[in-house]
Amino acid sequence: MLLLMPFSAAVGRGSEPEWRLSFGLHDMTVPEANNSHTYGVNALISGEGVLNFGVHWLGTGEFFVDHDKDELDPDHIPIWWRMHLGADGLISDFGGVWRLAWVAEADTKANTVSCIEREIKAMPALALGCSYGVFDAEFKAGAGYFFMEIDDDVPKERGYDRDDFRRTGFAGTLALNAGIKLGGSWKVLGHVQQWFDDSGWLENQYRVELNYALDRWMSHSALALSVEINEYNLDPYLPADATSSTLPILPWNDDRLVKLSFTRQW
Repeated sequence: MLLLMPFSAAVGRGSEPEWRLSFGLHDMTVPEANNSHTYGVNALISGEGVLNFGVHWLGTGEFFVDHDKDELDPDHIPIWWRMHLGADGLISDFGGVWRLAWVAEADTKANTVSCIEREIKAMPALALGCSYGVFDAEFKAGAGYFFMEIDDDVPKERGYDRDDFRRTGFAGTLALNAGIKLGGSWKVLGHVQQWFDDSGWLENQYRVELNYALDRWMSHSALALSVEINEYNLDPYLPADATSSTLPILPWNDDRLVKLSFTRQW
């Protein structure tokens, strides 16, 4: 998943799609579960382009196959995935440095080893971006649909019923993306985002990526090392009759994904 929206919609005509294919290794950790590690392999395919009326689009699909030895979920199928669909269009360009754009995007993931059965976020937003020399940044604010479902096996052991597994409704989001180029080949990207509703925060996400272009050996290719942390607020899943002795729906509330990937544009 890309960390910075390129705002290609500034081009007023269509373009041929660009396709990228990525393969890599990963480690999903759940620190609260005795510092567990789940290693595996993954593949990602993405496409992006500009439509004839100037709207930039982006789509990615990422698939993970785990070597699941921790058995955090006793009935886990060790394959999970996530997808992103997005479009954006330029509203105003302020002197080539600042830009304001609309963004519409949807994200989903399913069947993680950390017991997230399914998650869907669909939120339109406004994004204020800035490009200055080697530095690029973007602040985004939006609101829309938020859905998250906890896998049923572990909650059942902790006394939860099926009606307690889902959280769905209207939510807002704030995000900050930033990137800096280090010489001709290196780039560092960062991402911070929170989702929230009128009762408080729902999820926090932090991601940093170190990207190295391999153009001197293979054109349109790169190596990337990334770390992503997701924190989940479990309080909204407490049943209405919860007491001080009621256990949280899961014995952990975060996961961390470390990836090393090779990417090639086709």
